[in-house]
Amino acid sequence: MTDSDALDDDAGLDPAAAFSLLGEATRLEIVTALNGLRAGTSMAFSDLYDQVDVADSAQFNYHLDRLVPHFVEKGEGGYALTQRGSRIARAVTAGSYTESPAREPFETAGECYACGEAGLVARYEDEQFVVDCPDCGEVVLRLGVPPTVVRDRDGVDLVRAVDRWARAGVSQATDGVCPSCGGRMNAALSEDAPESGTFDVVGRFECGVCGRSAVVGVTTVASQHPVVRTFHRRRGAPIDDRPYWEYSQHVAHEHVDVASGDRVRVSFFEDGDACHATLDDDLDVVEVEVVPGGAPAEQ
Repeated sequence: MTDSDALDDDAGLDPAAAFSLLGEATRLEIVTALNGLRAGTSMAFSDLYDQVDVADSAQFNYHLDRLVPHFVEKGEGGYALTQRGSRIARAVTAGSYTESPAREPFETAGECYACGEAGLVARYEDEQFVVDCPDCGEVVLRLGVPPTVVRDRDGVDLVRAVDRWARAGVSQATDGVCPSCGGRMNAALSEDAPESGTFDVVGRFECGVCGRSAVVGVTTVASQHPVVRTFHRRRGAPIDDRPYWEYSQHVAHEHVDVASGDRVRVSFFEDGDACHATLDDDLDVVEVEVVPGGAPAEQ
């Protein structure tokens, strides 16, 4: 399929053709230049040409035409990005496809759920944020994180950004919206837990549009429920006051009872009280019960 074939396809843009259209430096320059426009405005041909490093106007016009109508739209006042073009431009500007930052290991708060030692170590490499225990070697957390979250952040600032980014993604997924493309996110309770983890059962999310998939602990899913959040807040222990991986329950599969093949109960304990949340096989919280004085004696 050629560039022009892709432009004539009324049913949509073939993925291979889309990457072919953008796989040229001048076209990416055009998309990036238009990304600076305010919403509802456009740029004249001559102004756009002045911002792009190209040998002559005929060559520039050729590349610009290849981007219309899928990535660039032409109006009476000039040229502007389409929604698809804006997403591409934002990704390029953010360095999503070009940057690969790394952060040397640094100490972070929290205790190892495996050996109980404090002094965990965090690092970022190969687009993975990893927290592990230097004493026993246990990996407490391994999370895929885009370079944009890491850029210009270190230490405590980086930890907070990763935590907020991860929480936002889980919140969107549990609401049925893909954090990547906005497509419908399908959720299911699964006993196919990662071998490297401590979970007997996990929540699996998969987007029916872009195919993004994620494995999330059922405790993390249950903690999103308003009643569970209120339970913690009223007892002076809001669950947002520190990164979720600092709560051993989120990473060690504590207080999770697989009641049957299609239901699981997660229990939270604070200030002597208990909060039990039951999830069905679609990861919907179908029941929440707060029991005053219901915490085990050792709590």
